[in-house]
Amino acid sequence: MSVSFLVTYGTLMRTYGNLDAFGLEKSLTFLSRCQFKGELYDLGSFPGAVPGSDVVYGELFRLTSPSVWDVLDDYEGYVPNQEEASLFVRRKVSLQQPADRLAWVYWYNGDPSGHPRVPSGDWATYTDGKGT
Repeated sequence: MSVSFLVTYGTLMRTYGNLDAFGLEKSLTFLSRCQFKGELYDLGSFPGAVPGSDVVYGELFRLTSPSVWDVLDDYEGYVPNQEEASLFVRRKVSLQQPADRLAWVYWYNGDPSGHPRVPSGDWATYTDGKGT
C-alpha cells in the first residue's frame, strides 16, 4: 500500500473533530503543521483555498488506507469524473513547510469573489478553533 499525504486547512483540522467523527482516526496519522502557497476565503461555515501567492496554514497527515479517499471526497463534494460540478477538487501541492513534500489538498472549485478573504491564511486562528 502506498503512503499518501493530505493537507487539511479547515473543518477537517483536528481542532474541529470531524476526522474522528468519520471514524478515520486509524487511517490518518497527524505529522505536523504545514503551509502551502494559496489564498484562503471564508465561504460561510467552511473555508476554501485557491491557488495564489500568499500562504495557507494547515495540518499534514499520512494516509495509510486508500479507502479514506472515498470518505474525504464525499465530504469535500469532490466527484473525480465530474470535476466541473465538484465543490472542491483534489490536487497535489508542493508544501513550503515541511519543505520539499508533496501532499494532496482540496482546492475550492468556485469563484471566491464576494467572500471575505482570511488574511492570516489560518482558519483555526480566524475562527478561534471553534468553527463558525
